[in-house]
Amino acid sequence: MSATDVATAEIPGSARWWMDRERRLARRRPRADGLSIERIITTAVALVDREGLEALTVRRLADDLETGSASLYRHFASRDELLVLMVDHVLGEIVFPPPDSPGRNKVEVLSGELRRVLMDHAKLLPALTASPLLGPNAMRGAENGLANLLDAGFVPEAAVPAYLALIDYVLGTVYFDTSSAGRAPSGERNSADLIAALPAEAFPTLRAHEAAFALPTVDEVFGFGLTTFLDGLEHRFPPLR
Repeated sequence: MSATDVATAEIPGSARWWMDRERRLARRRPRADGLSIERIITTAVALVDREGLEALTVRRLADDLETGSASLYRHFASRDELLVLMVDHVLGEIVFPPPDSPGRNKVEVLSGELRRVLMDHAKLLPALTASPLLGPNAMRGAENGLANLLDAGFVPEAAVPAYLALIDYVLGTVYFDTSSAGRAPSGERNSADLIAALPAEAFPTLRAHEAAFALPTVDEVFGFGLTTFLDGLEHRFPPLR
């Protein structure tokens, strides 16, 4: 193995890291202390959901699990590795659409499921940028997501970039809708009061439509964008029937 391969293997979340991890797990024997990686990850996710990423330290996690830090390090080498495992764990909460559903419906359902899961674990979102999504649950999601677009009749040349664009769209809306700069979940826009206070002669368009900004909820805006995206995709790349 070259020095570059060794360096890549040490990067948590890289493709080689995941492959090496799977090989190690296949050789590992269960421990008798009941401290499994699944229990560690579940406890860590619950901690972040309650208190945020800044609260997640190995010492704090060990306290919550009533064990020592050394026991945790038998399961992961660093906090960065733990974060990678946590992200893939929450992606495992996605419920895939029924196989017999129409292709487009499956695309819509899976997109909504990804958004739901990420919104449920919004405090974990910064960890998504730490590494590519290459874990087992992420790969199952990619398999299902691309297959849904192909089942909807899109040729691979359109289905692959469409799948990647949908991921970008879902992640973008989740980041924005869960940030302090985003839209309020109730549907009221943070800018509503400001728009109402703008001088009508300088901002006639915004003032004329100020009421419309407070009407749709964030989920309705997401649904509108998803529907428009798929309508446009079908128009540009008519599905094979």
